[in-house]
Amino acid sequence: MTHIVLVVDGPFEAGTDLVVDGLSSSDIPVFRMDTADFPHELALRARSVDGQWAGTLSHQHRSVALADIKAVYWNRPSLFRFPELSEPDAHWARGAARIGLGGVLMSLSARWMNHPSRASAAEFKPQQLRTARSMGLVTPRTLITNSADEVRAFAERIEVPLITKPLGTPHVTHSQGSETMYTREVDLDALGGVELTAHLFQERVPKQYEVRLIVVSDTCHSVKIKAHSEAARTDWRSDYDALEYELIETPTDVVNGVRGYMARLALTYAAMDFIVQPNGQWTFLEANPSGQWAWLNSPEIPLAASIAQTLESWCRR
Repeated sequence: MTHIVLVVDGPFEAGTDLVVDGLSSSDIPVFRMDTADFPHELALRARSVDGQWAGTLSHQHRSVALADIKAVYWNRPSLFRFPELSEPDAHWARGAARIGLGGVLMSLSARWMNHPSRASAAEFKPQQLRTARSMGLVTPRTLITNSADEVRAFAERIEVPLITKPLGTPHVTHSQGSETMYTREVDLDALGGVELTAHLFQERVPKQYEVRLIVVSDTCHSVKIKAHSEAARTDWRSDYDALEYELIETPTDVVNGVRGYMARLALTYAAMDFIVQPNGQWTFLEANPSGQWAWLNSPEIPLAASIAQTLESWCRR
């Protein structure tokens, strides 16, 4: 039997292209699809046999047996699209596609990076902080509230400046265009609008540098991010041109905490962010179960190879 890696992602993900290239060079068969391909370019034929789903996934060029899929790389697939339907009918069809196609895929006897249900549950920042702390990782003092008075009281109590950052997606689209919200320092005299929804406030942790820690299975790849602009020192995502990267060793206590975190949330991949304080203390900020990594990939930081080799090992077992 030929074991196959199923890759589920949108069409323009550079990291996924690198993973597929790595798998192809190792002679592991890959079937790549996007959920938006269904049903116009992708056909599902699945029947229940002895408690397992048997059948095929097919597109114009290939067909694969569901039973042959032993590893799944699930990243950022597109939404189902039904342009020929009215919006009420399309809404119904999207639900049927999500539960039908998605349900069959999630029931496969395969290993996942990451299983969608696990990735979805792991997106909540309050859950991330609680889990990290329970695994022995250091976390910032944090407040989540929609009360400006509570923000001021929190700042007075901890006696250090505060930062705020989005609880959900940092990207906002509105009638004037789109914008990205970055981490910023809090002005306690400008808290108007806090009452409109939940906001996250944290102590501003003293910073020597930051680390993007990519976890693949039980391997930690820690990348030191050296910021060379004021904007990047507050939030490195705001000024990529001012950044330098270096692969560094991960302290043993951090490795142990990260592995415990991954096991608790049943994840096999995460992109974690840490601040390393001037005293060397690593402070956990967040963990994105679908976080990006491709811009860091290089011969010195072989993230694509690590992911491809893990998927390959799952297929060869």
